[in-house]
Amino acid sequence: MLALGVVSFCLLSIVGLLPTALRSVKNANAESAAANALTQVADSLRNATTTNGTTYAAAGAFNDISWNLGAGSNTLTKLLTVEGQPTNLAAARFVTRIDLVPPSNLQSSGRARISIAWPASATYSSNTWAKADGFLDIGLQFLPTP
Repeated sequence: MLALGVVSFCLLSIVGLLPTALRSVKNANAESAAANALTQVADSLRNATTTNGTTYAAAGAFNDISWNLGAGSNTLTKLLTVEGQPTNLAAARFVTRIDLVPPSNLQSSGRARISIAWPASATYSSNTWAKADGFLDIGLQFLPTP
């Protein structure tokens, strides 16, 4: 009888830890997916191309991000799927903020701060994310291809 009591106590303890373990797995999956999405955005800025020598557009799925050489800084917000692709609010899992400082000329580099948060309903204010379960930041220096 005593052994049955000990076994039931141990089982209850293990069951009590399940919500914490599941939350940890969920957070790890979200952080991994966010890191992949962050890499996709950064790569699209690094691989930007130009058609006229002064106006650049990011590569791939983020080709709607554009800038002119010597232009002032630009801030963009994008909603992303779990695969890191731009999307609408209904399918969004992440929200990203891109603070872009374009190169001043063909020989200089541009800078960007890319921040991604989850869930997509998170908001950015006063240099931090609000209502976010987590976020990742990256600073990027890039030299677009002429």
